[in-house]
Amino acid sequence: MGGNGMRENHILVIDDDLMLLKTAEEILSDQYNVSVAKSGIQALNLLNKNIIPDLILLDIDMPQMDGYETLEEIKKIPRCELIPIIFLTGFSEMDYEVRGLKAGAVDYIVKPFAKEILLARVERHLERYQQRQHKKSMELSDYAKQIKSQLTPTEWKIAIAIAEGMENKEIAESMHYSYGYVKNLVARIFSKLEIEKRRELKKLMVKE
Repeated sequence: MGGNGMRENHILVIDDDLMLLKTAEEILSDQYNVSVAKSGIQALNLLNKNIIPDLILLDIDMPQMDGYETLEEIKKIPRCELIPIIFLTGFSEMDYEVRGLKAGAVDYIVKPFAKEILLARVERHLERYQQRQHKKSMELSDYAKQIKSQLTPTEWKIAIAIAEGMENKEIAESMHYSYGYVKNLVARIFSKLEIEKRRELKKLMVKE
């Protein structure tokens, strides 16, 4: 299933149970790009290397760093704050569910899970996430509407991508431009708007 027609959605599965990782990967890999991590620490290393998924399946009961701690650390990583996280757990008691949702998870799946349930939940939360991202990109500030007239259509498209948190490499890949071309355009945008940093552009473009 494509993400806005550009690329397949990427799912990260975090669990210390190797059999579950294998099962989840087999179920999901027909429709999605899947990465796996055997611990919270391994997952954080991936995310800090800028391997950013569209959705995370996270086991609660893991040694060293449990799911709640892992979720808390994920939310601190730039561009990971809004990624939907679904908890996986062998516990069915309501306390675990409530604590998970309060911690910021969007959903909760009890293991062992049925293939159809896993796919349905993942699809639903990916759709909601993409709708939120789309809405967010549409909520431009009044200043953004004014600066649109200062930029060419291509520069404007790239300015929106920067405001959404995309790096030059990602912009080049998604828009099928060379990295050098994107880098030059970004420099030109910054010059026209008299700014120096990406976060300045984001502040100008997007409503808080």
